[in-house]
Amino acid sequence: MKPLLQTLLDGLRLLFLRAPRGRAITAGPGTFFAMVALGLVVLCGVSTLDAGAFALSVDDAMALLVEALVTLFAAWLMVRLCGRDVTWGTAAILTATSTFALAVLYWPFDLAASRMQDDDLGLFAGLFILAVSLWWLLALLVLAHWLAPRRFARTLGVAALAFAVTALSWWLPAVSVLTSAEQAMLAETGDDTPPDEAGADEAPAFDAEKLMYDQPALLDAALARLKPQTPGSVDLYVVAFAGDAQENVFRNEAEYVEQLFGQRFGAAGRVLVLENNAATIATRPLASWTNLQRGLDAIARTMDPSEDVLLLYLTTHGSADHQLLVDLDPLPLNQIEPQDLADVLKTDPRLRWKVVVVNACYSGGFVDALRDDSTMVIASARADRTSFGCGADSDITYFGKAFLAEALNQTTSIRDAFERAKASVAQWEATEQQEHSEPQIATSPAIEARLDAWQRTLQPGAIVPFAPAGAKDGSRADAENAEE
Repeated sequence: MKPLLQTLLDGLRLLFLRAPRGRAITAGPGTFFAMVALGLVVLCGVSTLDAGAFALSVDDAMALLVEALVTLFAAWLMVRLCGRDVTWGTAAILTATSTFALAVLYWPFDLAASRMQDDDLGLFAGLFILAVSLWWLLALLVLAHWLAPRRFARTLGVAALAFAVTALSWWLPAVSVLTSAEQAMLAETGDDTPPDEAGADEAPAFDAEKLMYDQPALLDAALARLKPQTPGSVDLYVVAFAGDAQENVFRNEAEYVEQLFGQRFGAAGRVLVLENNAATIATRPLASWTNLQRGLDAIARTMDPSEDVLLLYLTTHGSADHQLLVDLDPLPLNQIEPQDLADVLKTDPRLRWKVVVVNACYSGGFVDALRDDSTMVIASARADRTSFGCGADSDITYFGKAFLAEALNQTTSIRDAFERAKASVAQWEATEQQEHSEPQIATSPAIEARLDAWQRTLQPGAIVPFAPAGAKDGSRADAENAEE
């Protein structure tokens, strides 16, 4: 017990840039691993304070363990260059210092830097990060001087080398055990079970080969049902894309888009729904990149590019590196990135007037790639923020509820509906003490004038109440049973 306490004391001294006393330097591997375990406990405490409930990210824990191995290697380098043989003790002291720093430096400084980034004070946030880096370099300098006193040149070299080695864990991206899209899904839902593990023992409820074979016919049938353009009239064509099959919330939104715009906004017969859901694989074309491209191409051939408007609504999980999750296990479906969507929309001049709504975490990352003079881009979250309301317990996302179910049942202006939805989402997030998602919009006078022209000729229908797709299925089944 005494070596542990002495190591903690020496780690605390180094935190304040004071040299260790020396008695803990003879500590063995047990002391080092005890300091690593203490670091995990402190990390769990910090994560719990951040989340407001017990939490420990698997990726954060893995990062800490990797950092411990890097620290051990740095300690070995330092003692070898200084002619000492106290690797375990040096590594234990450095790990103890890092643990103290996590609680009193890294965590508060990270919170302050994030707050400054939110307030557009990026320069000050950078200075904060620089100050923490400088402190760590000074701490290594103190330790190197203690290991090799009266050798100033060697001390500087050893400290600089140790700093370069330990800083690798800061500079290199963290290696995650999950894909980026899966991380985003866990962030949105709060579920700590990776998707592949959640259904690892369940065989797909469909024949994957037959499903892919049937896709061209399903899509062709859906496209054949689309009404032609009305000459001299501004027609609205809608594509709803529900990318993730693991949660019904996305199917609910896509099918509600069909109902809402078909019944209230005069687009009946001009809505294409692409969705990934086990319940609809025999009746709806899949939400795949190929089907989206084919669907947009067919609609472009039907529309009048001089007057008609396309509304593309994508709802799924999004990742921090700005990929939209497209998933129906076990099919190997391509994910969608901002430039993919930009290329398919901008290279077809027939798709001139557009409203693109991306409802996903980090969807603000799509705005710059998609914006142009004839396009309105709406994103449910900032490029570096998650959005909320998806998951197994949700029927509709926060943004879907605010924008579709509420705002567009109160106004026929898409721009006005966005502003109403943004205010509603902010209020809900504040009530639940969630970090604000900050929905984004990019628009132009040209696209707003085209939407005004469409709105002037629109005869809006009645309010369309939202109901989950499963409830609608049940209602239809009840009606059929009653008829029988």
